[in-house]
Amino acid sequence: MQRLLRKFETAKRLVPRPIKRAAREPTRFGALYFGSTAPAMSEALESLEKRGIHLDTMRIRGFPFHDDILDFIAGHERIFVVEQNRDAQLRTLLMNEGDIDPARLVPILHYDGTPITARFIVKAIADMLAVVTLAPLKKALP
Repeated sequence: MQRLLRKFETAKRLVPRPIKRAAREPTRFGALYFGSTAPAMSEALESLEKRGIHLDTMRIRGFPFHDDILDFIAGHERIFVVEQNRDAQLRTLLMNEGDIDPARLVPILHYDGTPITARFIVKAIADMLAVVTLAPLKKALP
């Protein structure tokens, strides 16, 4: 088993590194995505910025996960995990491999058999942020 663990650690350094993109403005939120979600995610980020929603993003390009991915997650309050999978496989792998609190990884799942669209991503993230950023009642009242 130790030999296999060493192999996995070595593989982390050999798979393609993730690609990080910083938001134009400081933010507490990030997004992780991979594979065929990349074109839609790129378009969605432009639309989200026009709405005043800024996200740091990271495109995952290999598994086992590079340490940069866990550092990225640790640096944000909430991470949107965009994937085309009903069972949130990427999110599950992240929780298992990084021992991450599931509440910090917000699933954005698209699995109706059609390619994911920027419109879908924008709506899902904007809707989630509307709920996450609501002030608690005690703080909202004078």
